[in-house]
Amino acid sequence: MPSKPLPAWVPFLALSLLFFLVSAGTFSSLGVVLPAMVDEMHWNWTEAGLGYTLLGVACGLSSLAPAVFIRRVGVRGAIAAGTLLCGAGFAGLALTHSIGLYLVSEILIGVGFSLTTTVPGVHVITALFEKRSTMLGAYFTIGGLGQVAGPLVYVAINAATHQWRYYWWVFVVACAGLGAFAALTTSARQDVIDPASDRPPEQVGPADLLKGLQDWTVRHALKTSQFYVIVGGYTMYLLINTTAHGFAVEHLRERGIDPKYAAGMLSLEALIGALVAVAGGIAGEKVSPKALMSVALGALVIGMTALAYAHGYSLMLVYALGIGIGYGLSFIASTMLLLNYFGKRANLELFSIMSLISTLAAVGPAVGGWARDTLGGFAGVFLLCALATLLMLVAALFMTPPDLARMEARPRRKPESRLTPAPAHDPA
Repeated sequence: MPSKPLPAWVPFLALSLLFFLVSAGTFSSLGVVLPAMVDEMHWNWTEAGLGYTLLGVACGLSSLAPAVFIRRVGVRGAIAAGTLLCGAGFAGLALTHSIGLYLVSEILIGVGFSLTTTVPGVHVITALFEKRSTMLGAYFTIGGLGQVAGPLVYVAINAATHQWRYYWWVFVVACAGLGAFAALTTSARQDVIDPASDRPPEQVGPADLLKGLQDWTVRHALKTSQFYVIVGGYTMYLLINTTAHGFAVEHLRERGIDPKYAAGMLSLEALIGALVAVAGGIAGEKVSPKALMSVALGALVIGMTALAYAHGYSLMLVYALGIGIGYGLSFIASTMLLLNYFGKRANLELFSIMSLISTLAAVGPAVGGWARDTLGGFAGVFLLCALATLLMLVAALFMTPPDLARMEARPRRKPESRLTPAPAHDPA
């Protein structure tokens, strides 16, 4: 007799808690722990930044892996594999005494991040719930709270033990527990979408936004400029996320800010982002996701510029507000834009491709570390990130919904027949 399926909130809770955990142990908290690791093992910031870059590259290059795993072995297999990789990576960080093990550990965590967080989470949640925008907002909020908790947990553990290695061991143990919970409560093969769920999202916006919604394919979507504007906006958030979180604590410390307050500012930023994600998810029911993306990109520009010039708490607060608002809106805006513009049919693959292309954001920490060692500071890199985001904001403001009917109406170029005789050569 088949077992009764679990209520939808159970896998939602499991996936959200796993997102919380992996978020807590990656981008935001790594930047808080890195100064202690650099000091103890006498690394330079180019090497430290390379680890951050490899974390981002691994996340991006492995972003197609969740789609492959889900289509072939289901969400449960993807989560189990990702949890094992994250646990191994955190253990490697706890044991590391060499730059090589540090870099390998970041690669493992990056691949594990892809397999356990946004791609499988978005895939399951959009299949389980009708109010997708609201539930996605809640999911990204819980994941964002992990970025609040990570730096604060590190400060507490370091204050009690004066040893950063214990912090990583906490994540090894937590990965085992929450990974098992998520794998056991998620459907073994959440890979076949009920045709009834392949309906437009509840937030529909203008009528022309829904043209051809059910019929978009991956091939058609990849031919549109709109897809690349959405990807560009998503990439700008990741660029700023990795670059600012990797070096903000050290940047502020070098400008006379107590490292504890600098770490607290990262948590404040993440808390603002989590709260804004809730509001963004609710607003996504009524407000165009294009408007949400535009607000997010504008906030990121302001926040990153403030961080570059921050010497005191006023600009630090502007930084936290700007990056927090940008963080809170970016994921939900990008996700809902993909759903609204291209529909549910190809969303799993399109989301994975977006994550793959956004690997370009991983260049930020590598350049930032080099800039610190070569130029003596991080401010120039922060301003460069702000400029790139400003350009993407302009592109987003001029973006219009894609039209599948018009694309399909374009005449296709017919290949020349091999039987067609070649034109006669004119001797003149």
